[in-house]
Amino acid sequence: MHLNLPRPALQSGLTLLEVLIAVLVLAIGLLGIAGLQTSALSNNFVSYQYTQSAILAQSMLERMRANRQGVVDGDYNLAAGAAPSAGVNCSGGNCKAALDQANWDMAVWYAEVTGTAVTNAPQLNPKDSSATPSGAIPSSAASISCPTPYSENEICTISLYWDANRTVAAGSTTKYSCNPNDPNALRCFQLAFTP
Repeated sequence: MHLNLPRPALQSGLTLLEVLIAVLVLAIGLLGIAGLQTSALSNNFVSYQYTQSAILAQSMLERMRANRQGVVDGDYNLAAGAAPSAGVNCSGGNCKAALDQANWDMAVWYAEVTGTAVTNAPQLNPKDSSATPSGAIPSSAASISCPTPYSENEICTISLYWDANRTVAAGSTTKYSCNPNDPNALRCFQLAFTP
C-alpha cells in the first residue's frame, strides 16, 4: 500500500526579516558612498587652494624678475600678515623708481591673495554676490623674504599661508609657519627662487 503523504510547501517569496537585512546592507553602503563623496570634495578643494597658491606665487615671482633693481635694493620684503601700501599708483606707468614699482607690485599682489583693500591699489571685483571682495585663498596671508642686500645667486622665498578648513577663530594668534607637525600652523605653499 502506498500512502500519499502531503509534501511540505515550497517556500516562495521573501520573509520580512530578509527584506530588513537587505535594506540595512543597502543603507550602510549608501552611507559609505556619501562619506567618500564628502572626502573627495574636501580634498578637491584643498587641491584647488594649492593650485591657486602656486599661480599667485608665480605671479609675484614674475613681477620681481621684471623689477630686478627692486630685488637688489631689498624692496621686496614683506612680513606675513602685514598689508603693504603702494605710495604711487603705477597702473598708468607713473613709477619711476624701483621702490615705487616694488611697493605697487606687493600691494596689488597682496590684494589678489587676500581680497583685502590695500592703500592706493586697485580693488578686485568680488567673486560672489556679496559686497565684500574675496581673495583667491580663504583666510590667507603672504610673505616675501629676500636677503638684504641682495647679491648674485641668493635665494628669495615667497610664502602663502591659509586656513584650509576655516577653523582659525577671529582674533586668535596665527602661526605663519610651514611646519606640518604643528597643529596650530596654517597650510602653506613656498616658492624659493633666484631672481
